[in-house]
Amino acid sequence: MIDKTTDPREAIRIAIKREHEAYEFYKNHADLFENAATKEMFLFLAEEEKKHEEKLQAELDENLHYEM
Repeated sequence: MIDKTTDPREAIRIAIKREHEAYEFYKNHADLFENAATKEMFLFLAEEEKKHEEKLQAELDENLHYEM
């Protein structure tokens, strides 16, 4: 749970975890569909979540290096 008392780094870590879970969800569900358009949509959504995860990780890495 994220609230106003959550450390910003911890909030980013939680968001990274959620983005990864969303990626896995879409990727796994893509395999359930035979319809090419539906499969493609789920794979597209998975890749979007992966991009979000990467951006958040980069933000976390940048801030950790800045604070050192």
